[in-house]
Amino acid sequence: RAEAERRERELAAERKRKIERTRTECFAGCAFFRGCTFDADDGRNAAQSTVCKAFAATFDPKDPEGLVLYGKRGTGKSFHASCIANAVIERGFSCLVTDIKQVVNLMESSFEKRSGNLERILAPDLLILEDLGAQRSTEYVMEHVYDVIDGRYKAGKPMVITTNFDFRERILNATADDPWGRVFDRIVEVGFPVKYDGNSRRREIGMKNRKDFKRKLGIEGIES
Repeated sequence: RAEAERRERELAAERKRKIERTRTECFAGCAFFRGCTFDADDGRNAAQSTVCKAFAATFDPKDPEGLVLYGKRGTGKSFHASCIANAVIERGFSCLVTDIKQVVNLMESSFEKRSGNLERILAPDLLILEDLGAQRSTEYVMEHVYDVIDGRYKAGKPMVITTNFDFRERILNATADDPWGRVFDRIVEVGFPVKYDGNSRRREIGMKNRKDFKRKLGIEGIES
C-alpha cells in the first residue's frame, strides 16, 4: 500500500509539473493574464461567464466550434479568455494565448523559421487570439491573420477570439470589399458570439488607483 501511495504522489507531482510547463508556454507572451481563473471572477458578467465556463468544461480539441468574445474595451473579454485557457490546461489540454502583433512578429522571421512558427501557433489544442482588429488592416497583416485562422479552420481546431469589432454589425454583415472579409467568413462559421458591454473596468481600476495614490501622498484635495 505504501508503494502505491508513493507512486500516486509521484504521478500527481508529475501532472502538476506538466500543467505548469503548459501554462508557462501558453502565457509566454502575456504573463499578466496567467493568474486569471473562474474562481477569481467577480460575477459582473454572469451570463458571459456561464458560456465561457461551459465551453471550458466541455472543451474537445476535435470540435472546431469556438467562441468570439466581442465588445468594448475593458469589459472582461481577455479575463474570461484567460480563464478558459487555465481551465482547459487544468484538464490536460494544450493552449496558446497570443495576439495579432505577436503573430506578425513571428511570421516576419526568416523564411526558414516561418513555417515552424506557424506550426507553433496552429499546434495547440486551443488557440486564443486576442484583440482581433486592434492592428492596422494592411494587406501584409491581413495575410498573416488569415493564414493563422484559415490554418486552424482547415485543421478543425477550435479558437477563442477576442475583438472590439461588433459581431452582428461588422463581422456577420461584412461587405465584399471589406479587407477583413475572408477572415470573417471563417470566424462566422466556427465562432459562437458572446457580447460584452458595460463600463470599462480598466477605467474604473485606474480611477481607484489614482485615488489610492493621492491618499498615499496626502494630496486628496488636488485635482488630477
